[in-house]
Order: sequence, then C-alpha cells, then structure tokens
Amino acid sequence: MADAKICVRHIFMAKPSTPRVAVADLIFSLGVLALGVFFLVGVFNIRVLPSYANIGPRFFPFVVSLGLLLCGFILLVRALTGKAAQLQQEENVDVTAKPNWRSLAFLAGFLLLHLFLIERAGFIVASSLLFWGTAYSFSSRQYLRDGIIAVLLSGLVYFVFTRFLNLNLPEGILGF
Repeated sequence: MADAKICVRHIFMAKPSTPRVAVADLIFSLGVLALGVFFLVGVFNIRVLPSYANIGPRFFPFVVSLGLLLCGFILLVRALTGKAAQLQQEENVDVTAKPNWRSLAFLAGFLLLHLFLIERAGFIVASSLLFWGTAYSFSSRQYLRDGIIAVLLSGLVYFVFTRFLNLNLPEGILGF
C-alpha cells in the first residue's frame, strides 16, 4: 500500500518535463534568421535589367538567403526543443583557450584592404590579397604557395563570373 501512495504521489507531484532552451543556441539561430531576412530584403533591392533572360543578378543572393533562412529555422527548432549543440568527442577543442585576437585583427585588416582596393586596383588584385591575407591570418607561412594559389583562384573566379555569368567585376590596373 505504501508503494501505491508513493506512485500516486509521484504522478500528481511530478513536474511536466519541458525541454531546456539553450540561450546561446537560441540567440545564434535568431541571428542566422535575421541575416537571412536581411539578405532577402537586399535581393529584392537589386536592379534587374530586361536583358537578363535566365539567371540574373538576383539568383545567387536569393539562394544564399534561402539557405540562411532554412539553416536558421532548423537551428531555432533545435534550440526550442532542447536539442542544444554538443561538442563532438573528436573535435579536440580547448574550450578554455583564449581567442586569437591577432589573427582576427589581421583578417579584419585584409577585409578592409579588400574594400579599399576592389575599385582602385581591381577584383583580381584585391581578391588575391584577401585570399593570401586569409591564409596568413590562419598562420600559414607558405607565402609563395599561398600567393600563387590566391592569384590563380582570383583569376579563375574573375574569368567565370565575367565570361560565363556576364557579371561586371572591377578590372582595375590589370585591365582584363
């Protein structure tokens, strides 16, 4: 009889199980959603000329916007249902390590340099410096190899975007 009282008391006194919401995951998911909305609004502010028949300048930003919205929605559902992000065992991350502010400062500097040079020096020069600077910021010290890859990658992107997608990128000092 005592067991029945405990069982009944447990049923009526038990708190309903509610999933715990991880605040950091919730904030991150809302940030991703906000970024997706921001990009989507920007997509509809892109002017489209009547000469574009199939894929216009809105296509890729629209796909990126939808991808951000989808990822943000999935993250939001996971955060609200209590399925917080967990570190994987094989990630080998030191959660007590301090952020590498030097690398972040270098990366921010190269991004600002890219913004300054894109119209003046052109896409290939500015993007090559950005790609090389990104590798440098992440502690790569293979300067020549990184420079060659940066120039080849920038040239390939410029060629594909200008020749196949008919997008105008700044020519700059190279005059392509």
